[in-house]
Amino acid sequence: MVTLARQFHVPAAEIAFLNSITNADRLTEGQTLRIPHATPLMLVVAPLTGPQGQAFQLKLTGALPSETITFNVRSPNGNFTGPPHNASADGAVTATYQTQGVDPAGTYTVTATTSEGTTATATFVVLPSTSHT
Repeated sequence: MVTLARQFHVPAAEIAFLNSITNADRLTEGQTLRIPHATPLMLVVAPLTGPQGQAFQLKLTGALPSETITFNVRSPNGNFTGPPHNASADGAVTATYQTQGVDPAGTYTVTATTSEGTTATATFVVLPSTSHT
C-alpha cells in the first residue's frame, strides 16, 4: 500500500481508512481500492513584504508524512538552498528564511521541492531599510 500511496501522493493511512483496511498485508490481487484525492502542495510565505533584516516564515502543506523537503530561495543576489526538512504526520513543513540588513531589496522566489519531485513556489518582497539619522 505504501507504493500506491507514493504513486498517488496520498498517505497510506488515508487509503486504508477509506477502504476499511485493517491489515495492509492482506490485500489481494484484483482488489478494487478507492484512492483519496491528493492534497495539493501549497507554499505560503509570511509576511509577504518586509524590510531588509526581516525573517520570513515558509510553510509548505500537502506533502506526504516524513517526505523530505528542501527550500531554495532565489534572491536578486543569487540562490540559497537550506537543509532538508521532514514533513510532519499531517504533511506540513515550516522553516524560516532570515534576511540580513545588507541583502538586496527586491523580489525573492522560494521553491519547495519534495523528495518525490513535486514543487511549490511562492514569492516575497524585501524592501529597502529606512534609517533615521
